[in-house]
Amino acid sequence: MSCTGNRLVWWDRDVDLGGRQIRPDVRLAGHEIWECACVRTRAAVGEHAPAAELMERAVAQVSRYLDRIGAPLSPRKHGLLLAAFSRTLRRYAAKSARLHVVADSNQLFSGIADERWMSRIYSRLQLENIVRKLSARNGNVLMLRAAGYKWKEIASLFGSSVAAVRSGFWREIDQLRSNR
Repeated sequence: MSCTGNRLVWWDRDVDLGGRQIRPDVRLAGHEIWECACVRTRAAVGEHAPAAELMERAVAQVSRYLDRIGAPLSPRKHGLLLAAFSRTLRRYAAKSARLHVVADSNQLFSGIADERWMSRIYSRLQLENIVRKLSARNGNVLMLRAAGYKWKEIASLFGSSVAAVRSGFWREIDQLRSNR
């Protein structure tokens, strides 16, 4: 089974990680949709290397599901397996999108020596942590203030008065401080 020019295979096993038997019809469907899975993985994450692990998860998941509902053996499991693989791929791609390599190791170490750089990163992490704890409205207020918007501009965006927006924001900030 090749994958876009390179030879890539997934380890087709009889049992999943939990030691449960994997259905032969699902394993066969996995082999038959392998090329499509590689193409989709490359399109979603820029490489096809994660396709094997994702296929193993999807095959095990579909096999468990079909056993649980008592489905008979059938050679037509492609659609179900492809849907499970696509769902697993979407989750993997979303998780991968949150992790970004910003530089090689030499650039990272030289950046760490610059304490201003570390201070900016720490401040950004604190800001993101605060935004997660705030309500959606006040999270937006904080992000707008961090972007340089004035209270009057923010109040007009929310269709409210400056006093209402500001006092609501600071009231929630005070609540977060007291909950620490």
